[in-house]
Amino acid sequence: MQSAGTRDLRAIVLPLAAVSIVIVCLCISAQSAEPSFGGFFEITASSTQSDSLIVDEISFNVSFVIGDYSAQVDATLTETTLDSLRISVSGSIGEIAVNSTAAFNPSTLEFLSWQTGTAFTLLDVDVSHLLYVTSPQTGSYSQFTISGNAGPIALQASAKLGICPLVFWGASLCADWPWERCATALGACIQMTDAAGVQAVDFTMSDYLLFENLLGVRWNLDVSLSFTPEEKRLTPTLKLQPDWFICPEIQLVGEISTGPGPSTTNVALIYGIKGECAVGRNTTIRFAESLDAGKNGAVTGRTEYFELIGISGALPSCCDSLGSFDVAAFFDGASGSLFDLGLITGAFAVQFTPNFAFSFEAEIPANGSGWQLFWTLQAIW
Repeated sequence: MQSAGTRDLRAIVLPLAAVSIVIVCLCISAQSAEPSFGGFFEITASSTQSDSLIVDEISFNVSFVIGDYSAQVDATLTETTLDSLRISVSGSIGEIAVNSTAAFNPSTLEFLSWQTGTAFTLLDVDVSHLLYVTSPQTGSYSQFTISGNAGPIALQASAKLGICPLVFWGASLCADWPWERCATALGACIQMTDAAGVQAVDFTMSDYLLFENLLGVRWNLDVSLSFTPEEKRLTPTLKLQPDWFICPEIQLVGEISTGPGPSTTNVALIYGIKGECAVGRNTTIRFAESLDAGKNGAVTGRTEYFELIGISGALPSCCDSLGSFDVAAFFDGASGSLFDLGLITGAFAVQFTPNFAFSFEAEIPANGSGWQLFWTLQAIW
């Protein structure tokens, strides 16, 4: 009888050996191509009001490219412990695209997962397969996806099977097509699971034109209708594009509360407004206002704050790339500070030289309590 340690070691060695064989085969098949190497070393650190400076994570990446094939190794140290190692390869065998990734924890000799994907096109139909093996084995699965077009209709079908044991987990069928008469896009999707049967049926309509020009404003409507065993939900989103205002994109975010029948409506609600204004070529001012505390997260992106004002844009950077910056103010109505300011966030990222990049993020509450700072330094080769 094999010991648990032997089984764990084999679970690590076998996927690694398989990936190594693929790497060797790819390199032999592309031996006439010129190889190239690259990678990076990255340190992520943070500082809070209670902790002066903590190194959260150290990452290494080494990549090798030869022809159309590539391989890379990613390692991560958390709190000085090497707890993640990923080995990946990708390329093509004839007309079939192949990728494979093995992941494990070197500090405990624990196998985490092995994922292999293949994709090809047959008779104008795209076919892909994903095999995912993990520990415990009951979490492993095999997923097949096919997609193609039937006239103007784009179709995608997928099936997911558990492999330990071999059982049906779920399936989905989705379709998208244009409604040419109204210049809008329609979609429908049905999802099934082994436990619930039909789990959800969703319908969507995007960019339906209500008014071309009403009071100098273009009015568009997005609608999603979802049926599940627990509820039905109709969610319209009204988008206004005024010509007379500095901001070309304003969205009124709302929903319709439906009654017990599929066609009955209780009340239509507008619970937020969002917009963006371009200032110059590379700078954008954005704002958001939630009218319902329960919808703060959908409008401002943070459940604690009902209002957002922010500015983002590009920064000069090295090597034909642009850096970025973002500053935002969030308001909560309960902080007691000037203008109900609750939180200020800021971030920037820039590459100083071909071999060095730096990014910074900060979250500073208006009351000065609980601030957080994050740094990432990256050496590139």
